Amino acid sequence: MLNRLVGMWSGNRDNSAAQAHRHALAREASIQATPAAKAGKPPSVMRREAILGRDQKVAGYAFMLRRSADCDNRAILPEMQRLVDDTLLGNLVRADIAGKLGSRLAFVPLAPASLDLPQLSGWPAAGTVWLLKLDDATPVDADGLARIDALKAGGAAFAVDSEAVLRPDCAALFQRADYVLLDAGSEDIPAIAARMSAISKLASGKRFVATGVQTLEAFHLCHKLQCSLFMGPFITRHETLNAPAIGPSRAKVLDLMNRVRSGAELRDLAKQVQLDPVLSVRLLRYVNSPGMGLMNKIGGIEQALMVMGMDKLYRWLTVVLFTGGGMQALDQALLENAMVRGRVAEQLAGSTLSARARDEIFVAGLFSLLDVVMRMPMDKLLAQIPLPAEITAAILHREGPYAPYLALAVAVEQDDTQSLEAQAKVIGREVADIDAVHGAALAWAQQMTEAAA
Repeated sequence: MLNRLVGMWSGNRDNSAAQAHRHALAREASIQATPAAKAGKPPSVMRREAILGRDQKVAGYAFMLRRSADCDNRAILPEMQRLVDDTLLGNLVRADIAGKLGSRLAFVPLAPASLDLPQLSGWPAAGTVWLLKLDDATPVDADGLARIDALKAGGAAFAVDSEAVLRPDCAALFQRADYVLLDAGSEDIPAIAARMSAISKLASGKRFVATGVQTLEAFHLCHKLQCSLFMGPFITRHETLNAPAIGPSRAKVLDLMNRVRSGAELRDLAKQVQLDPVLSVRLLRYVNSPGMGLMNKIGGIEQALMVMGMDKLYRWLTVVLFTGGGMQALDQALLENAMVRGRVAEQLAGSTLSARARDEIFVAGLFSLLDVVMRMPMDKLLAQIPLPAEITAAILHREGPYAPYLALAVAVEQDDTQSLEAQAKVIGREVADIDAVHGAALAWAQQMTEAAA
């Protein structure tokens, strides 16, 4: 997927017609890439792809620009490529991604010739991995290698694709790379293992990143090959849904959610929580977390519930539902993705809807991935959970007043500009607002996922 983002460099053209064509394309790129464009086109919006570590927890994200539906993958001119890179960096800066990821990694694709862009001079080096995109014709020259050395001296890291690593003209670049990306989409494990072996003979100590991982089985195979990081749709893929019975811990959470929705007394809810020591500990840990902003620590269950209130309690229980019972390794990554989705949908609703409606839109976003973590068909799952009809309609049928907000939150994760623009228009939001909302949701979800664990 990342291979498609940054096009190849084209050769120099001397004739005037080619030069005019190049300037025309550059002007078009400027219109599409500049947030203040006057041509009526919306600004480019970034998208993310989660990167998991060997523990199946989120280790970072790769960021890229969303492509138009009519975008092709042909080589693009250097002027356009530079604009693409500059636009992505600008979007990341405006969303303050570097400041919101904490200790996590940010993989950012960049053409070697863009390493002299002014924005890199003040870029936070810690956690940044510049993914260099190379074509077959233009090697990185001495000036490019010098810029790489300067950035590495400042703490930045670099990644290259495995295909480029094996090229003789890229030997000097490979020695400077920290990560090597391997395409695991074919699931041809012998071929992947052979390539890793060949690369390791050239230089040891490189960390391998498996990209395009389609299934959990493929993840485990790449894990055995000692890949360090993993990317691909396996994280949220709906695999075999055997409709297992809900375990006792999740059954307790569902019972509490039923009681909250039916207006149970606070004392009754406190007694039910106290019957589950693990749930009690998690509740107290959450209510005393920094995110709640309390001056004094709370030690009683009933007092904790009183401080939270019914709406916050119900929201907390929805999060616990993801991580209750026999938690699988991927559940935390799934929860974080669902939290981002719910938060984006809620924040995009803004002040146009009531607080209760925004809260229910958040639940719709969060629950839209619950069938993946619980490995149950969504219709059978929602039949066991008391939800307002608007939430159920949005999740199951993409209908009702909450559906556009959920659809836009899902579109933020996908590589389809037209869909995102169409959904933003439906709810009356500017595309330019989305990156800021997205970046804030990433930071919020990370904090809340850690607190709920």
